[in-house]
Amino acid sequence: MSDEKVEIASSQLGTKDFWDKRYEMELNNFEEHGDEGEIWFGASAENRIVKYLIDTKTEKDVSILDVGCGNGSVLRKLRSKGFSNLKGIDYCQKAVDLSNAVSESEKEENEELINIQFEQLDIISPRPDFFTSVFDVILDKGTWDAMSLSDERDRRLKAYLQFLDKSLIKGGRFIIFSCNFTFEEMREQFGNSSIEIVCEVPAAHSFSFGGKQGVTSTGAVFRKTS
Repeated sequence: MSDEKVEIASSQLGTKDFWDKRYEMELNNFEEHGDEGEIWFGASAENRIVKYLIDTKTEKDVSILDVGCGNGSVLRKLRSKGFSNLKGIDYCQKAVDLSNAVSESEKEENEELINIQFEQLDIISPRPDFFTSVFDVILDKGTWDAMSLSDERDRRLKAYLQFLDKSLIKGGRFIIFSCNFTFEEMREQFGNSSIEIVCEVPAAHSFSFGGKQGVTSTGAVFRKTS
């Protein structure tokens, strides 16, 4: 592995104040206009997550946690595919409120849909009682990207790794998508003695720029080994 440290500049995207205001606006838009808000990273990354879980024959009743759930879009998509044990957390209460509102509006149209649990939680300083449950699969679609845009990046990464260690079962998978980091950079950041890299999540489509092929986001899968 390379010893070169990834340098990412700090940004307002790395602050809670930015996301509080963002999700307050999106919640108001949903309540007034029925607009569920932006799908972070777009539908493509969500489709890749769902396809990977289905292609790897993941049981539909495994426990899945979405870290930084935003409007809950990826969990609702998993629900539509038959996954039944779903939970989302976000450190913005307005994001949780939005997730609940959109999820419940879908249930009003289809009463057979299962409930998705949404909860406010900051993984940097989680409540100890949260770890009474552990999960088979943990998802991150851009959350670490936002968290890393801070002068406290190293401290946040250490806290994130501790969170994964406590909340992921042995043999469980951590699936992370990033547009800031390459596959190798994510391997260096999250791979350690208890979490090993498994594979890259393949992209359905790629773009060409300057004669080189690329994708809008990179997906990596890790497995907890101890």
